[in-house]
Amino acid sequence: MPRLFVALELPELLKEAIGEIQVGLRDARWLDADALHLTLAFIGEVDGAAGRRIEEALSRVEAPSLEVELHGLGHFPLRGSPRVLWTGASPAAELGFLAAAVRRELSRAGYPPERRKFAPHVTIARFRRPPPPPALQDYLGAYALFRTPPAPVASFRLLSSVLRPSGARYAIEADFPLIGIASPAR
Repeated sequence: MPRLFVALELPELLKEAIGEIQVGLRDARWLDADALHLTLAFIGEVDGAAGRRIEEALSRVEAPSLEVELHGLGHFPLRGSPRVLWTGASPAAELGFLAAAVRRELSRAGYPPERRKFAPHVTIARFRRPPPPPALQDYLGAYALFRTPPAPVASFRLLSSVLRPSGARYAIEADFPLIGIASPAR
C-alpha cells in the first residue's frame, strides 16, 4: 500500500542550489534532485479508494502561488544523534497558510494528517549513522550562510512513496494549481 503525502515540488533553481552544497560530509546519503521536496502534510498508508477521496479533498484547497526561498541548515532531531540534514524555507507565513489549508481539507475528508507542527524545510540528506560532531559542525559552519534567490511555485502535489533500502521512491499522484487569491495578513 502506498504512503501518501502532500508536498511542493521545488523549482530547478532551488534543486541546483541544493546540489552545490551536497558535498563533503561523510556518512550522508544525499537526496537526488528528483527526491527534493517541501512536505506540507504526511498522510500515511491508504488504499486506492481513499486516494481518490484525498485527491478530491485537495482539489478544494485555495491558496495563492508564491515564491519560495531556501536558507540556512539544520538537523533533526535537534538533540541526540542527527538522522536528517535540512535547509529551511520561507516565506514561513505563506507556507504555513498553504499547509494549514491542505491539512484542513484533509481533516474535513476524514484523513487528518500527522499532528507534528509544520516547520517549512527541505530534507537534503539522511544519515545511515550519525556523522562525528566536529565534522557536522564544520559542515554546518561552512554553509551557514546558504541562501537561494526566491523561485516561483505555482502548484502542490499529492505524492506516493515506497520505501526501499536505497531510499524512498516517489511518484506523482496528482498536481493541484495554486491560485491568486489574497494571502493571509502578515
